Amino acid sequence: MTHLKRSFFWAAFYLAVIFVLGQTDYIGRPIINFASYFYLAVLLSIPATLFFPSIARVRFYVPLLVWAGVYVVLLQVLNRESANSGELSVIIVEFVLLEAGVWFAHQLAVQLSHAESLMDALALSAFPNSVHDLDLESPRIKIEFTRSRRYHRPLSLLMVQAKSDDQIITGELLKSVQHDLMHRFTIARIGQIIDDRTRQTDLVLRDHRGRFIILCPETDQASIRLLAKRISQAIQDRTNLQLAWGTASFPDEALTFDDLMNTARDRLTHPNYIPDEPVVAFNSN
Repeated sequence: MTHLKRSFFWAAFYLAVIFVLGQTDYIGRPIINFASYFYLAVLLSIPATLFFPSIARVRFYVPLLVWAGVYVVLLQVLNRESANSGELSVIIVEFVLLEAGVWFAHQLAVQLSHAESLMDALALSAFPNSVHDLDLESPRIKIEFTRSRRYHRPLSLLMVQAKSDDQIITGELLKSVQHDLMHRFTIARIGQIIDDRTRQTDLVLRDHRGRFIILCPETDQASIRLLAKRISQAIQDRTNLQLAWGTASFPDEALTFDDLMNTARDRLTHPNYIPDEPVVAFNSN
């Protein structure tokens, strides 16, 4: 937490420096007359670096190079003379300040990512489960689909998430770290319940939106719906959460994993959804 506090301090200090240099009058004019698009670049670069989760996973020089390129393009395209700020010294100061801001934002994003990982670890230690990240399990998903295609076996997908009312309430609660931690413990608890009610051959995943995706080999439409009802009832009994769920089956309703995901997601958000045309199963001969 010390590093996180330090990152917050330097980010706030950086914004204060820009405000003082650009707005404080000295003999009737600002100390530094920044170009208007410099402020725009700062306002875009810092939130973009801070709030995109993927940014925290790349090396710091990547966003530095990206926003350096953006600044150079703006410098070449826009006319600085109208702002009376075309001096080389001002351009150098703007470039350095922009890069410093991006660096501070990247460091803060990294520390926030570490804090979130710590909260996830605490939740997982309280409610251990074997739920995997959807983005990291592409190889196994391909293996299951290849096996089902080769041996003409059914494969079904179940998608589960909290209903919209619960999501709205949770969104309001997440305004504080305390409630964010409570939300993560709840997700971990749901994952543990799902994990307890699935087979070892089932693949339990979670996407970036907190939805659970269960890929079930050797499972047809009737069986996957029965599993969905059992899981939904168990979660309601143990956590008092109302869940929404959607299912899709291969090869009767979809022929690819993306199609399974899309069909299950449509049924998740629109329970009465029925595909326009059923997918024709491949010939087993």
